[in-house]
Amino acid sequence: MTKEQYVEKMKHHEEEFDKMWDLIVEDTNVFVKDNPSIGMYSFSNNVEKFVDNLCLSGAWIHDRIENVIGFPGMKTYKRSLSKKIRKALGYTL
Repeated sequence: MTKEQYVEKMKHHEEEFDKMWDLIVEDTNVFVKDNPSIGMYSFSNNVEKFVDNLCLSGAWIHDRIENVIGFPGMKTYKRSLSKKIRKALGYTL
């Protein structure tokens, strides 16, 4: 795949993601409006995992393009964006 082909595919994925993101924002805003006293830390299930995976997915794409393996125990993990995101999310590795 050429760089141009990859960029075009990513543009298409971004358009699709933007549609999904609008739904996520709408659902989240309705939930917060209906449940103002419930915070993120009350979720230790699919919602929290989904949110973490959104963050880590972007880091994975960045690391992969930079040829960095962002997985604990790998030689390039120390300089990976995945490590920084994992730390920000509260993971210990």
